[in-house]
Amino acid sequence: MSLPRPARRLLLLCALAFAGLAGCAGGPPPPKPWAETATRELNLSLGSFELQGRRVHITRSASAAAVQPVIVYLPGLGQGSDAGQRWAAAWAQAGYTVLGVQPLEADAAAWRSELARTGEFRELGLLHYGEALRADRLDALRRLLPALRAAQPALDWGHASLAGYETGAQTALDARGDAGWQAVIAISPPAMQAPAGGVATLLITSEIDQDPLGLLRRPAERRQAFDSFAPGSGWLLNLGAVSHAALAGTMAPEGFHVQDQRHGQAPLGGGMGGGRGRGGAGGEGGGMHGPQGGGSRGPRSGSATEAAQSDIGDGFRLSHAFLDAQLRGGAPLSAGGPLTSR
Repeated sequence: MSLPRPARRLLLLCALAFAGLAGCAGGPPPPKPWAETATRELNLSLGSFELQGRRVHITRSASAAAVQPVIVYLPGLGQGSDAGQRWAAAWAQAGYTVLGVQPLEADAAAWRSELARTGEFRELGLLHYGEALRADRLDALRRLLPALRAAQPALDWGHASLAGYETGAQTALDARGDAGWQAVIAISPPAMQAPAGGVATLLITSEIDQDPLGLLRRPAERRQAFDSFAPGSGWLLNLGAVSHAALAGTMAPEGFHVQDQRHGQAPLGGGMGGGRGRGGAGGEGGGMHGPQGGGSRGPRSGSATEAAQSDIGDGFRLSHAFLDAQLRGGAPLSAGGPLTSR
């Protein structure tokens, strides 16, 4: 027996409402794929190519001229060449082409190593920040640079910056005296000595930039390289209450979204923004990702999604100003607030 039309309409509305409630019970939808956000919402062009056995990721404005200043970005421990998307997006929107590359396969595979599987994170840190891999990483970068220039000849290599996070920051600081760079950005570097001479360098850290590997006693030790810069060549950007995880600038993979919900952490809305000064992963993560889509993330806690969406707007704004001053003849940076000059 068929129901009257009003009854059928009411039944349909109830079914739709029930389906909506069932969807809500499962938590917020997963974040959009980064490629969709980048191309549709941020007007970015993404690409990649193989070079000397390494994958190189390209981020640039879709409406930009072919000839642009270039930033070579070196990801952190356990990260692939596509990490640091938020830094790359901010710099690309400011008119730079960003080439992301992880120089060593050993660094990319760190969280699949035997040391990671057995929880020997301090030993893993000593290995990857140690002198042998530090030298290998610098040598790999020096071999990659001429190949990058040959592969991307249309870019303005006369105005080039080197940037990096964690192990990438260590290598960027080691290379600040090399020819071919006009500026260096080091994000959350280890405690280290850097060449006193070299190009203008911006070191970015925070008051809660903790070390998840246990190699540092306090976040202030990350500023050690700044103290070794020759006068007039260095700037220190202190982002206050921004965690080590948030400083990675990496969007959380969809697999981490599921893990976050299992840990009782709801993802934050928005793609490039978020609450100012949110700690993200409680100051204990950042680039410390295990295999994507499941498994251990390394020694981190809290929400990967929240960490990836924390507000590091001052980092974007002041690093952009630093790059413009060094590569485009823009207004020089002025010390004050979170920024200190040497």
